[in-house]
Amino acid sequence: MFEFHDEASQHEKCYVTVGQLPRFVDPKQPPTKKSPFSAILSHSYVHTTELILPREIYNAIWESVDSKLQRLQYAKVILPLSSLLEGEFFNKYIKTSDVLMISEGRSGVDDVFSLRNGILRLELGRESYEKSGLSGKPIRSGGRKHAKERYLVEINLRLPSMLHGKKGFERIVWAFKNALTTSVTWLFCDLSSEPNYTGQGSPLEKHHPTIVSCSPLRKDYHDVLVPPIDMGGLVDASQDDVQDLCQEFSEWIALVSLGSPRVVAGDSVDPYLSRYSVPQVEISKPSDLVSLKWRGLIPSHWISQLFTLLLREMSRTSTSTFWFALSANSLGREAVESKDGYTIISLPSTLGPKETPSDGLVPGEGQPVNEGSRQERHFICCEYVGASICT
Repeated sequence: MFEFHDEASQHEKCYVTVGQLPRFVDPKQPPTKKSPFSAILSHSYVHTTELILPREIYNAIWESVDSKLQRLQYAKVILPLSSLLEGEFFNKYIKTSDVLMISEGRSGVDDVFSLRNGILRLELGRESYEKSGLSGKPIRSGGRKHAKERYLVEINLRLPSMLHGKKGFERIVWAFKNALTTSVTWLFCDLSSEPNYTGQGSPLEKHHPTIVSCSPLRKDYHDVLVPPIDMGGLVDASQDDVQDLCQEFSEWIALVSLGSPRVVAGDSVDPYLSRYSVPQVEISKPSDLVSLKWRGLIPSHWISQLFTLLLREMSRTSTSTFWFALSANSLGREAVESKDGYTIISLPSTLGPKETPSDGLVPGEGQPVNEGSRQERHFICCEYVGASICT
């Protein structure tokens, strides 16, 4: 209605992938290089995850999914950088175990730190960088284009040379004790199968962490108009048509997440205020939906586990028209073109080419299948990349 010009929005991008999901996914070894699993694993620091699905499938599978899903916990602790290199903390959490850590601060403005897979990432301003004496590289800050105002230092703390007494390591220890001395608040997540934050033998206990448990917030949406979510509109469609359909689905999911009345059956808003309509509203059907939302520091492997369990449990249901949408919003770690998150829409399954396993069972499920039939499930994955957060 109004043509507002926004230069920042011109830099925002959405990468869309449409494909077929594997028939069977091993929960202990899910794929890592193929979409949508690669999209999940590429967003390491997620602060909000939301699952939207029909109430019928929620009632049918969620109890089983929840019983197998790892409890989601993380800790909030105040530490200086030097504490990461001390004694048991360094040996247990960095050298032999796997943790996810992220400090307070805004990328492009403050000195911010993060730790993943043993690699410590320091984003520093010019003054802090020169004072530390560490080796790094200039990065974009969203400010003046050719001015070197921000620097990135990456240190692999799992290298054999990263030991006390080694010259290179002692240089890092000196920088943390004499230059980068400020204590900051960290979010700390132990990625082991049985995390221990405050129990006996925990190196984190002496720092008095605050333990945060993430429980889903449930919301029910009634009489929501659900467009026909299937592959029918994507088969043999042109690139422009696929783009339009994916944008419509993504916009509809976002409005459902917001609890907008525009997607509710019987909505009669004045078109002067809103001209939005549900995609293919003439054949859309009202349905009750359930939204589950988690907030906190959510590791990518936990989201991958949730996604895998959903696929596994849905394959055991007798109805092939079920679908779900999984969205995640990430903490931006780059000042320019940071990864903002993604939305994965698992489409209803369809019958593929005739194929009958020798034992008449779906691999890994132990459920009989109809002879000559093969269930195929497709997906739409939208990955969002934002504009500069600093001007």
